[in-house]
Amino acid sequence: MHRLIIPALTIVLLMPGAAQALSMTDTLQAWRESSAMDRLQLASRFGKSFVAVNESFTAGYFVKCIDEVAGYANAQKARIEDAMRECVASQLRMKAQPDD
Repeated sequence: MHRLIIPALTIVLLMPGAAQALSMTDTLQAWRESSAMDRLQLASRFGKSFVAVNESFTAGYFVKCIDEVAGYANAQKARIEDAMRECVASQLRMKAQPDD
């Protein structure tokens, strides 16, 4: 039985196109090309890191905001961390504005 598991596992690990998790240093092009699950996993990490600063910093917020930033013209070479910073700064600017 073990003789079959090791070669099968080796084949799966070496298959081209094996999914790799997104990281903050990946480009926005990689964000756009990744699966919804990969985007949600990274956005969840952002949400857990920033929710103490502002309760609106949820995984859903980061997915939506980074999707929007990734849609900007010429943004594809920017990194995900740049978009995340813009999302945080934008939300904090809106929160700092006095209510009319």
